[in-house]
Amino acid sequence: MRLPALFHLMTGMLLLPPAAHAQNLLANPSFEDVNVCIEYYAPCAPVGWENVSPALKMAYNYHTYKNKAGHQYVSLVSGSIRDERNYVQTRLLCPLQKGKQYRIMTIIGATQRLEPEVDFYLSKDYVFRENAHVLNDLKPTITLRKAQIAKPLEKNFYRMEAVFTAEDDYTHLLAGRMELRQSRASGGPEFIFLDYVELAPVEPADLCPEAASVIDSIARRRLRHTLPGHPVNHQLTNAGNSRAKGCVDVEIPNTDIFTAVGRSRYPLSASRIDSLVQRYQPGGYELRITGYFFDPASQRFDSTRSANEANDVREVFVKDFTFSPRDVKVVTLQSATPRYDAASPGAKVRNNFVGIEVCPAGISVPPEMPVAVAVTPPPPDTLIIPDVLFKFDRHELNPALFSALDTLVDKIPRAEGTTLALIGHTDNAGADEYNLELSLRRAESLAAYLRKKGLGDHILTVSGEGEKRPAHQNDTPEGRRRNRRVEIIIYKQ
Repeated sequence: MRLPALFHLMTGMLLLPPAAHAQNLLANPSFEDVNVCIEYYAPCAPVGWENVSPALKMAYNYHTYKNKAGHQYVSLVSGSIRDERNYVQTRLLCPLQKGKQYRIMTIIGATQRLEPEVDFYLSKDYVFRENAHVLNDLKPTITLRKAQIAKPLEKNFYRMEAVFTAEDDYTHLLAGRMELRQSRASGGPEFIFLDYVELAPVEPADLCPEAASVIDSIARRRLRHTLPGHPVNHQLTNAGNSRAKGCVDVEIPNTDIFTAVGRSRYPLSASRIDSLVQRYQPGGYELRITGYFFDPASQRFDSTRSANEANDVREVFVKDFTFSPRDVKVVTLQSATPRYDAASPGAKVRNNFVGIEVCPAGISVPPEMPVAVAVTPPPPDTLIIPDVLFKFDRHELNPALFSALDTLVDKIPRAEGTTLALIGHTDNAGADEYNLELSLRRAESLAAYLRKKGLGDHILTVSGEGEKRPAHQNDTPEGRRRNRRVEIIIYKQ
């Protein structure tokens, strides 16, 4: 099942600092959700946020700071002897209203205890450049400097905010440093670390009706390593990206959406199905139904289950809603890439859904994207850190076995583009809550050790699964021992 996108927006809202009350116009504001880009089998960027140039992408890091803004931040170059810069940008869930006041707030850090400085540029479209140069040809809409620091936070992070009046009906936001200047840091470039961004009206208001469709749209923008329109020489798989002009996408978890419980859990999807049923006329619309389901353990695409789920949905439309069988078609995929990294919170659930493409009759639906065989990156590797390297029933690593741990750590490649996801696991002995906490704390302990070994910049996510994903049967001592582990998933681009 895939939770409605609006739910994940609200999940981000739960992380707001106490001073924030209004409805945020930015999806994934704390960069917690991770996208797996369709041209790579690896996490590449926060959902909804994009680079300006593929030449210098945003760095995306895990942290444990207690700034009430989650555990991910993006790292941007803000000063250097060269003019290289990187930026992040996103589409607003609702357009700004000209003449109306808004508040922008960010939780942000900087290198070497410097006070952070950041610019925001509002416009009506994305900004894309071939080269990663400073955008000093753009005039910042909002600048946050020392005077805009509202509160110091942990580890040289600050909450900065400002109020401004919208000069146009802007639809897009870009963040970074747009002045060509040298680094204030000694010995290298100066960086800023965006941990959270909020843009909201000063006078609280509900989100606009089109916000839900915007969330769905930006979640599908997963081509992140080239400029828009440029060819990609890697395997491409279809996950709702081939929508024809004039067609509308509807996503549902599965046939649960047709039950009372499902409707209450997924009201956004239910309302779209209601609208579709009410407007349907035989021969007036064509439905194209595709299932996307992945094995919960391996996250490999399950083509059989995907086809079965799609056929079950088709049967409801034909038998219960009396749609013409000619108007409802099922698309069977042999392969697909999950939209979210399985190591990020809730992603294994959100990767599973049924997509319905609704087109007016007569509009040709584009064929599935062709599969190229050139230069497909290797699948991720998994390195197992066994239970014996931790203290008994504790989350701390055993110092007496650091040499054995180093032997395993030395196997992790340090090449550029390598990212790591750390996932803790336990056996089924003990309370569920205890096991979940222990698995997370063990993963965090290992992450701290890897940072000391110089691998901090490669760590993307850290999570705990408790006893939910056993690798072996728990009915023998040996099976339980092997289930107590921390997995290091190694993605290579």
